[in-house]
Amino acid sequence: MATNILCENEESTILSGLFEELSAILQDSDDQYEKEKIQDGLQKLTDTTAYLVLGEDGVGKTSVLRMLFQDVLALPDYLTGDICEYRWGAQTFETPVSGGFQKKFVPSDKMKGISIIDTRGLNRMRDGSFGKLSSLVSGCDAVFAVLEAQNIRSPKLWDMLECLTGKKIIFFLTKCDAAPPKLLTENIEKIKVYMKEGRITAPVFPVSLAEGRKHPEIVSWESVRSYIRHEVVGENPMLNKQRQNVAEAKSMLAQLQKSFILRKRQYESDAKILQKVNAALDGYIFQHRGILLDFTEKLAGDIHKDIDLYEQEILSKMDPYKIKERFQTKEDFAAYLNMVNDNYKSMMDDSINRKTIETMKGCLHDLEILFQEAVGYFNQRENILELNDRFFGSLSQSRRQIVAKTKESAAMAGEFYQLLEGSSQELFLKIWKERKRYDSQIGMRKALSLVGGGGAGSMAGAAGAGSLAAWTTAGVSGALGSSAAAGAAGTLAGALVGTIAAVGMVGIGVIVGTVAVNSLAKRLYDPKAAGKMEAATKECIRQFQEETEKARKTMVQQVSNEIMDLFEKELASVDSCFTDFRLSVNQEERRLPALEQKINTVGMLMEQMEQWQRI
Repeated sequence: MATNILCENEESTILSGLFEELSAILQDSDDQYEKEKIQDGLQKLTDTTAYLVLGEDGVGKTSVLRMLFQDVLALPDYLTGDICEYRWGAQTFETPVSGGFQKKFVPSDKMKGISIIDTRGLNRMRDGSFGKLSSLVSGCDAVFAVLEAQNIRSPKLWDMLECLTGKKIIFFLTKCDAAPPKLLTENIEKIKVYMKEGRITAPVFPVSLAEGRKHPEIVSWESVRSYIRHEVVGENPMLNKQRQNVAEAKSMLAQLQKSFILRKRQYESDAKILQKVNAALDGYIFQHRGILLDFTEKLAGDIHKDIDLYEQEILSKMDPYKIKERFQTKEDFAAYLNMVNDNYKSMMDDSINRKTIETMKGCLHDLEILFQEAVGYFNQRENILELNDRFFGSLSQSRRQIVAKTKESAAMAGEFYQLLEGSSQELFLKIWKERKRYDSQIGMRKALSLVGGGGAGSMAGAAGAGSLAAWTTAGVSGALGSSAAAGAAGTLAGALVGTIAAVGMVGIGVIVGTVAVNSLAKRLYDPKAAGKMEAATKECIRQFQEETEKARKTMVQQVSNEIMDLFEKELASVDSCFTDFRLSVNQEERRLPALEQKINTVGMLMEQMEQWQRI
């Protein structure tokens, strides 16, 4: 059997889908007002098209409802209270009667979108129930006024109907098949006169509650249902209720579509900037990794030469007879060996530090140029998504703050590298020392800021930056002197986060350990037996050469690793300048497919609304 025309609610399903789509689209929007409007629209979709019947006892009110809503629900012949409202529910349930009113929930899909209100005869209704009845009547979509064909007098009904200004009323004349034709016709005309006197406009339907029609004026129930749907509640009753919301949603969608497009353009613009920054970093890494590899190979060659000279000098002094002549005690000889050791350690430390610092200065000079290039890119950034955009203004604000922070970090880092590039070796070492202290503090501040979260965390972080900048300036003043501190104060406060340890700045270690030196001295210096000294000398030379070779390999590996580690850490610090901006762009890139889908959805919804507004 076809769906009862009074129960068709396709537009409710469509509208529900529309508002749910809009709610999803607005999930990350700033426009709280529109979000609330959409939620209000969804709430209103729970409203029903309400039908209420009025009349005196015994006129056939319940029978009229049965004929109109065939197969929708089974109505009982009696009411527990004076008024009973039937609605859809997930399961069968009825509320207790209160003030003469009761609700019954029916788990039938045919009841979705409608409510049917049956009433006791007005002549038998308790006075306390009329207040609730008036409230229900004012909120319903159609009022069925039922009269008997042979008795159209019903003072309480007519009094109530005259108060329903603007309410859609339908008159039903029942038991027409039992009324004489002439009387039926006369009473229909009388009803029209009464309606005119009471300023009521409504159709009058003579109906039969039995099968068949015995009077030419009796109309079919199918015709009645069609009239109610098309002329009273409308083709799309839920759409009519939501028409204003739909019109507002359409206007909102037009603006939202513009915001979506601007947001996409902003991403595309920012992605180009990030691409340029990444290309500059990649180019720098490729070029300077090769430079440092060549440098470490050359430095390894210099270490080999220095150790060879060291080894030759020690070996030249390992003549047991000359040792006896030149040194009074083995302690004198141990002191000599330690002196040679310390001299070569100092010489090699100085050589490695000097060469490393000069090479790093060149790298840092190029880093300064890279930062100037990056700042140039950010200065060219377009502000496409406006701050006052009603849907994504906070996103625009966040992106601008990220860009401003990136510019500041890059500019300060560039100044920091410029300071290092032009500094002496001693100043370079002192600046790095302060840099390491600062990086440790700034890393702790960032961690605390993240724990704080939100605006409060950001404000606390900003306050920490100011106090830390003052501390750093004081620290550098002590380490560098007031003249150097004046140049470093503004730069160290914005230094990059990371722990940097320059190669050789803590020493490369003794070439041959103190224990080995003392062992050599003890075995070589034996005043009791020169013959034993010759054998001991050969063994000491072998042992010394082994120790020296071990030290050679350790130093070459250590220096090479530390130089490359320094370079990699510095690159990580450089890259951290752009971390926030990169994350922001990458997040937007991941959102882009959904964003484009939303743009398409908005266009589709706007087309649907255009069609609905033409209904």
